[in-house]
Amino acid sequence: MPIAYIYRIATNYVSGLWDLLFPPLCVGCERKLVQSEAFICTFCFSSFPETSYHRQPDNAMFYRVIEDVAIADAFALYWLRKKSLLERVLVAMKYKNQPNIGLFLGRYYATMLAQTSLIQTIEGIVPIPLHRRRLQERGYNQSGFFAQGLAEVLQIPCYSACVERIRYTPSQTKKSKEERKANLQGVFRVMHPELIQGKHLLLVDDIFTTGATLVSCAKEVLAEGAGPVSMATIAIVEA
Repeated sequence: MPIAYIYRIATNYVSGLWDLLFPPLCVGCERKLVQSEAFICTFCFSSFPETSYHRQPDNAMFYRVIEDVAIADAFALYWLRKKSLLERVLVAMKYKNQPNIGLFLGRYYATMLAQTSLIQTIEGIVPIPLHRRRLQERGYNQSGFFAQGLAEVLQIPCYSACVERIRYTPSQTKKSKEERKANLQGVFRVMHPELIQGKHLLLVDDIFTTGATLVSCAKEVLAEGAGPVSMATIAIVEA
């Protein structure tokens, strides 16, 4: 009997035994996932409130950003409500070593964006970077996984090392919009301007609260010759 066949049989057995002892659970409701589900059960996934912003160019997210920097488009996949199933899923993605949730949601959103004209002129996807200190603490950049999922399906280059976060900033969670803007001045630096000059970039982050982080990064890439710039996030916090 071929060794490769024996190895495959053994691997499938171990995998089946592991799933029996430690069945994969939905990160939203903790129900057992069925074979066709990944990370999130169908019930939770269908409950996430979609914004449809990719079909509404003149949306609230766009107008909240355009006040501070000239952009082409801005769109988010979901509305984020406090104490919701979606919030639980995004907390797991961001803080509980579940970055592949971002990859999964990026691929899902890309299938929707591919059906619109918004994405047709995008030439590069740039995830908002973490400072190296925070990257060491967390072990991954969740926005990078989301960007990777978008890039894979849309077949657009992902410039994950193009922009660097050069200054460590405390958590923005409890800061006002003006405090966030002040806190983010001089935070980003373009490491490889030759990659982005004259290109329409899609800046990608996980959650849009005030937009200060995206605005700060957009100003930096525009100053280095990129243009135009659009923005996409997994979710936007309900005002």
